[in-house]
Amino acid sequence: MALKVNFAVVIYMAVLISICTGVTVNIDNLDDVIEGSETRMICNYSPTTGSTIIIRWSNVTGGASESIATTVVGVSKGVLAAYSAIFSLDPNDDRVLVIANTLRSYSGDYQCNVAIIGGTSGNDDVTLNVIYIDDPVLSFTTPVNEGDLVALSCDVVSNPNAQFTFKMNGSMLQDGGLSTYTFTANRNDQGSYTCEVDNNAGTKATAGQVLNVYFAPEITALEDMEVSRGETVLISFDVEARPAANYDWSSQGATDIDSDPKTFRFVASNTIGDVYTVTLNASNEVAARQSSVQVTVVDSCGSLSIVNDGKKVDGNMNAEVGDDVSLRCLCGDSDEGFEYEWTLDGDKMSESTLTFTAEKGGHEVVCIGTAGAPEPSSVSINVLVTDKEPNTGDEGGIGTGAIAGIVVGILVMLIILGVVIIIVLKSRDDGPSKSADSAYMDVTWDTKDPNRVNQGKKTAPPSNGTKEAAKQDAYHPYDAPDDRAYSRPSYGSEDYNDRPDDDDYANSMPVTV
Repeated sequence: MALKVNFAVVIYMAVLISICTGVTVNIDNLDDVIEGSETRMICNYSPTTGSTIIIRWSNVTGGASESIATTVVGVSKGVLAAYSAIFSLDPNDDRVLVIANTLRSYSGDYQCNVAIIGGTSGNDDVTLNVIYIDDPVLSFTTPVNEGDLVALSCDVVSNPNAQFTFKMNGSMLQDGGLSTYTFTANRNDQGSYTCEVDNNAGTKATAGQVLNVYFAPEITALEDMEVSRGETVLISFDVEARPAANYDWSSQGATDIDSDPKTFRFVASNTIGDVYTVTLNASNEVAARQSSVQVTVVDSCGSLSIVNDGKKVDGNMNAEVGDDVSLRCLCGDSDEGFEYEWTLDGDKMSESTLTFTAEKGGHEVVCIGTAGAPEPSSVSINVLVTDKEPNTGDEGGIGTGAIAGIVVGILVMLIILGVVIIIVLKSRDDGPSKSADSAYMDVTWDTKDPNRVNQGKKTAPPSNGTKEAAKQDAYHPYDAPDDRAYSRPSYGSEDYNDRPDDDDYANSMPVTV
C-alpha cells in the first residue's frame, strides 16, 4: 500500500513540475530573401528533453493561423498536402522548415509552436520578407516635333522600391532619380533611350527605344545667278528636314529637264537680259518652306584660256632665258568684246596681249576677265624658264643654227684671206718700202767663203735716195785695219776691191728689219 502511495506521489510531482515549467521558443531572425532563393526558418526551444515534444509550423499572416507542417520530435514529421510543393522539413534537423524556391507570394508571418505532451507549450513568430525586381518598362511618345515636351516614364514592380536611371545612346541623363524624366525636344535629342532600375534584389534595364524628333524643312538660300546664253543651268538647294522633305519645283519660262526630284535643270535662252525665277517648295509632316533664286542671262564668254603661239596653255609652258613670250587671253574662242587684266608675278599689267622676256626662275601669269559670268573669272599658268643650251640638232646631228654659224665663219675667213692676198700682191708691185721708219742692213760676203754672208750695221735709208746720203752716218766693219771682207756686187759685177767703195754701197742689198 505504501508503495502505491509513493508511486502516485512521484507521478504527481512530475506532472506538477511539467505544469509549472514553461517551454521557451525562439525563431532565428530572417534577412531579406531574394525571390527564387532558399529560405530556412529555425525554431529553437527549451527544454529539449523529457516528455514527447511536438513542433508545429503555421502561416499566421493577417491574424489567421493555417497549419503547414508538424513534427513529433524523434518520432515522425510531415508537411500538409496543401503545402508540400512549397515547404519541406529538414530531415536532419527537426527544428528547420525549408522553402526551396522562395516566391514573393510567400512573404508573411510564420509561427513555430512547441508543446510538451501533458505539459505546457510556447511559440514564436517570424516575418519572411521576399525582395524582388521585375523587368522595367519604358514608355514615351514618338515621334515628336522639335519644341514639344517629352516625358520618359519607367515602370517596374519591385520590393523594395527601385531607383531609376535614364540614358540616351549610353550617356547618363538622370541617375538614381524618379521614375519619370521630362525635357523639351531638340533635333539632337533623337536617339536610343533606356531605363535602368535597381534595388537590393538586383539591377535590370530596358532595351533601347528610339525617340524620333521631327522638324520642318530648312532651306539654305542661293545667291542670284548670271549665266551665259544657251547655258545649261542646274539649281540645287541644300535642304535639311526630318522626316525627309518632298520637293516641288516651279519656274516662270523654264522647264525642268532633270529626272532628279532634288534638282532643277534647264537650258537658258539666247536672249541677253532674260530672267528666270526658280522656286522650291519643300514640305514634310511638320511644315512646308519655300526658297527662290533668280537667274539672269548675260553676255558671257564662258571659260577663259591663255594662248601662246595659237596654242592653248594648260597649266604650264616652257621657255628659255631671254625668250620673248607673248600671251593672249581668250574668252571662249575670241578676245574681242571683253576686257582683261593681267598679273605677271604679282604685278598688274593693263595690256590686252601680255609680252615679256623670260627670266631665270620662271613666271606666274594670271588673266582675269572683267566681263562674263561669273564675274570676274580667271585663269593662271606657270612659265617654266631654263638656261639656254647649245643646239645639238635632232638625233645627235648638227643643228641648223650650228650649220649657219659654220658657213658664216668660212665666209669671214675667205674675205680675210682675199684681203691678205691683195695686200701682198700690191706690195710686190711697189717694191720695198722707203719710209723713214725702215732700217737697212748691208749684206757682204766673206772673202774666204763667198757662200757666207756677213751682216753689217743697220743703216738708215737714204733720205734722198742717193748713195751719198746713205754713207753719212753708216758704220762698216771694213773700217777695221785687218778686215779682209769686201763688198760683193750684184750678180755679174767684177768689182772685187779690198775695201768698200761707192759702188759697193750702191750695190748693197737692202734688208728691211
